[in-house]
Amino acid sequence: MEETVRGAKARGTRLGPWLLYMLGRILQVTGLMVTLVAATAFFGTPSTVAMLRMMLVGVVLFVPGWILARRDPQGR
Repeated sequence: MEETVRGAKARGTRLGPWLLYMLGRILQVTGLMVTLVAATAFFGTPSTVAMLRMMLVGVVLFVPGWILARRDPQGR
């Protein structure tokens, strides 16, 4: 692992931006999955409040992930 980090530094690539980017992507996917599960699990049931709360959890996970993953470390 040390060689990988050292090699990345030698090529001019920093590990920090990549970790933030990947954390953002993981949060985005998790938020989308929670929202999808909420939409399908509560479809057709009278418990609208529970569905909205679960969807809110998905949004709360997705938005910070979107903020973190806006900048691609490769500059694309």
